[in-house]
Amino acid sequence: MRKSWLLPLLAVLCLALSITAAGAQEPITIQFWSHDYPPREAIDRDIIAQFEQDNPNIKVEYTIGPGDDDLYRDQLLTALAAGEGPDLFNVLARSVAELVSSGAVVPVDYQAFGFDSEQAFMDSYLEGTLEGFTGDDGKVYAVPTEVGNYALFINGKLFEEAGLDPVEDAPKTWEDIMELAPKLTKKDASGNIVQRAFDFTYPGPDALMSPRLTYGAMAYQLGGEYFNEDKTAGGLDHEGWVRTLTFIRDYAAEFGGPSLTPVAASFVEGNTAMVISGAWYMPQEIEGKNPDLAPFIHVAPFPRWREDMVNDAGSYLFGYGLYVNSQSSPEEQAAAWKLAAALSSQPERYLTEALLLQPRTSVVENQELMDSSFAALFIADMQGSPFTPVIANGGELPGILNRSMERTLLEGMDPAESLKIANDEITALLQPPS
Repeated sequence: MRKSWLLPLLAVLCLALSITAAGAQEPITIQFWSHDYPPREAIDRDIIAQFEQDNPNIKVEYTIGPGDDDLYRDQLLTALAAGEGPDLFNVLARSVAELVSSGAVVPVDYQAFGFDSEQAFMDSYLEGTLEGFTGDDGKVYAVPTEVGNYALFINGKLFEEAGLDPVEDAPKTWEDIMELAPKLTKKDASGNIVQRAFDFTYPGPDALMSPRLTYGAMAYQLGGEYFNEDKTAGGLDHEGWVRTLTFIRDYAAEFGGPSLTPVAASFVEGNTAMVISGAWYMPQEIEGKNPDLAPFIHVAPFPRWREDMVNDAGSYLFGYGLYVNSQSSPEEQAAAWKLAAALSSQPERYLTEALLLQPRTSVVENQELMDSSFAALFIADMQGSPFTPVIANGGELPGILNRSMERTLLEGMDPAESLKIANDEITALLQPPS
């Protein structure tokens, strides 16, 4: 009698245990690397902590790379090439061509973001802002954590001291900046500049902004391109590039230059009236290092050329995106995209707390948020502005552009001659391997 009821009970228990085991999810650890930007890191960590609570079988190991973007990028590419890279990583969009051509990353799993088609996923972003994360095959390979551009920051206090209105007298063109410079530049008894009206970002280890985003965009406004149409030769022999470098040289010779304190630091110190930078500059540098300056800050669109402008565009766009490693297991890839979806689920918070635009249409169409956002002008100035051009081995492009500036600014080489050298270097990059 005892056996007659015990055996069925054991069978039921075994069945229950087998069902539980089948439904249990194996624990998984995701390696996530990101570039160094403290305002973003704080939000990331909050979201990751909640993600781990919601997904107890997934553990996230979050690693912040070095502050130098190029150093971080090189470390990342080296790790990926060695098969030791992270499952999910956040890196500059200009790496997309190399990552895709080498097969290091997989296309976005749009279903992980709640979309039933790739087109629906793409439609959820502001038009044009996914182009920097798209491969030659037309597929999107990363989810933007930030798309940005540059605009003109103005120290209203220095403008008013010079008898200028920081709104009405804000320069609209590069020529305007040159004309305003004498009114806003101060020199000591020895003729040394102690207050700059404006200055460019020059190549150097202390340059927070990318020199080539401004340099390249100025040339693009005049019709200059990085490459010819079929990307078989460089395009830096165009007059737009020569005119741009000549303008930078002439401005630096009279009103600034690379021998002075880097302009990013000088502006924060209150010793420069205007600087070109991204929206992130406000929380990280101005509010973070000199909060007393913040109330005097005004922002104006990226300057254009007064004459001969071909492309009415702002600065080149830059961006950071979340990519998933093609060498990760299917389970790791699925978990990585799930984490990427979580990190993309609070774009309003990234905008308001860190001034980073995750360019979802829901954010841009939120009029209350736009009206109260410091970033609204930057978003408006993005219209018609392309991403910085990339090629598969484009890691050398920043150095080529930087050296063209250095030869002219530091060695006195004629702009056209310096750009010819740079153009030959780009043409060599574009040649197929022998």
